[in-house]
Amino acid sequence: MEFCWALPVVPTDQYQELYRAYTDQALRAEKNNFDGVLVSSTPTSVDPFIASTKIGLETTSIRILLAQNTNHCLPTYTAKALNTLNQMINHRADVNVITGSSSIALSREAHADPHTTRYQRTKEFMEIIQLLRKGTSSYKGEFFHISNCDIYPKENVEKRGRYFVAGSSEEAMKIAAHYGDAYILYACEFELINKHYNKVKQMALEKGRSISCGVLVDIIARQTSEEAWHAANELLENTSPITKRMTRAFLKTSDSVGLGRYKDLTAENNYMVGENLWGGLSQVNPSNSISIVGSYEEVIKTLKKYHDAGAEFFLLTSLLHDNEIERIGQNILPQLKKTRVSIK
Repeated sequence: MEFCWALPVVPTDQYQELYRAYTDQALRAEKNNFDGVLVSSTPTSVDPFIASTKIGLETTSIRILLAQNTNHCLPTYTAKALNTLNQMINHRADVNVITGSSSIALSREAHADPHTTRYQRTKEFMEIIQLLRKGTSSYKGEFFHISNCDIYPKENVEKRGRYFVAGSSEEAMKIAAHYGDAYILYACEFELINKHYNKVKQMALEKGRSISCGVLVDIIARQTSEEAWHAANELLENTSPITKRMTRAFLKTSDSVGLGRYKDLTAENNYMVGENLWGGLSQVNPSNSISIVGSYEEVIKTLKKYHDAGAEFFLLTSLLHDNEIERIGQNILPQLKKTRVSIK
């Protein structure tokens, strides 16, 4: 199993403090049993490649998963930048390929195309990435054209960066299966996520490929179950009404399959999705809907269920800010790593 910590996305004008927080959390994750950190790509986040360079130069072993939105990036630039970064930091960087979902967020930086159009662009993006790995290539698609393109610097074939493809839709699964190194999606019920994994692996097999699978999930873990649920409910209570309204507005403009599953959860059953699976985040966070809530033992048990369902890569987040890296890294990850499986 491989565990990646999502670095904070906090819009602030205190930029130096934010940069220090990125490096500080990456160093703490490195010391507390995490294998990697995620650097996000959103309208309110810093440039992922530049931030990843700073993090990579100040850490020694932790991997960096940096997000690239195909609506804004060229595949040639992404390949060149990733190869350059990996040469600088001893081959520790991977790319999380995202397609975006909210028309509000997408329109801030480019035209907000429909779902099908965006995923066609992502398909071409990933197709070019794989062609360039084979050498000088030409390609003519609807969105990208290259002629006799050869990427410099070259990637190290034995230590090359991985391309994760994120998304819960049929289009995302197909792109991941045909062109990705790994597939990652939002947490959902165990049976449903197992169906996703089986389907994407079968798609890959039909193309003579293999692919590993991962899950993005929030963690609210405490010594006891009661403490964890208190923290979860307190998170909802302390979130401002305007933040909740903005979250609802974002979700209404999003065509994300993964986020859309839980936007209509209600307080009547405390936003429960399953045992220890809480959908309360759907009320306060536009980028993730599901938390695993419980004691350390309960969280370990639930993560094992995701592993049994087929997850090998775990992208962990937390909206709480009470030494969560240490809580998770010291009380949960060591137990799971006793039977470690790597997708490297």
